[in-house]
Amino acid sequence: MNPRDVSIILCTRERPDMLREALAAIAAGTDPEVEVIVVDSASTDLRTREVALAAGVRYVRTDTKGLSIARNLGLASSDRPVVVYTDDDCSPTPGWIDALVEAFDDAEVAVATGRMLDHTLVDSDVPPTDRISYRTPVQGLDAGHGAVMAFRRSTLQSIGGFDDVLGAGRYLAGAEDLDIFCRALAAGSIAVFVPGSVVLHVNTRNPTAYRRLMRGYGLGLGALVGKWWRLAPLVGARMSATLAVRSGRRLVRSAKDRGRGSRDELAMIEGILRGYLRSRHLRLSGSTFVDEYPPTPIRIPEPVVGTSD
Repeated sequence: MNPRDVSIILCTRERPDMLREALAAIAAGTDPEVEVIVVDSASTDLRTREVALAAGVRYVRTDTKGLSIARNLGLASSDRPVVVYTDDDCSPTPGWIDALVEAFDDAEVAVATGRMLDHTLVDSDVPPTDRISYRTPVQGLDAGHGAVMAFRRSTLQSIGGFDDVLGAGRYLAGAEDLDIFCRALAAGSIAVFVPGSVVLHVNTRNPTAYRRLMRGYGLGLGALVGKWWRLAPLVGARMSATLAVRSGRRLVRSAKDRGRGSRDELAMIEGILRGYLRSRHLRLSGSTFVDEYPPTPIRIPEPVVGTSD
């Protein structure tokens, strides 16, 4: 695929140092003709803008926080056939983008995902894995991770983009990536997991923050399942069964390890239940929730370009 057919969209909020490192890694491992768009998700100062402009990439901003809102703005800001998403706390490895977009040489493929690994791993620590194809909405739960995912732009547009109510920055703070995979597969797309496309996750969290993260993931997952109970009850039932089995297994493993893991799993399970209940009160428009209570916009002064005597 021609590099001029590809946009990389990197959504960020209040993490200029991480953004700087992520952009440097992208520049080191990406053809310069690939477009890079930084989407500022309602940061409260100008540092994100300054980092993006210093790196020589496009910068756009939304005053309304929310990861899905930012991802949709990135989509609207690109006119290239393939859009690739990664995160500001990830460091793409050399060759990541080539391996990922090569999947679109197959005209039937509309979604491609890669591997997110811990930054402490070395090559010898990485277990081998194979390319996998996904075709059903339930399989979307396993199709990949928002840290490294790519789409045909036309596919995202046809299914209404990301669900603004899901993802970081909102109460239902997770699963916006799994939601878009499930919806794309339900629309007849094929998704592929490309093991040769690797990004390293460089962010770490303390136990309290990690537990909050797990709860947020659970909230989004629960809402995702609740959505599918309404869109296609059989799919919703299968998703519910899948999550129940996996949650039970993780709890058993955590109990055997006698670590903090059981508390993290309980936080996720609590989130799943609360997210499901919340979803029952949200209206649907097509396959996305109606965003009836968006966050209050966060506006900052425009930068001073110059002065006159």
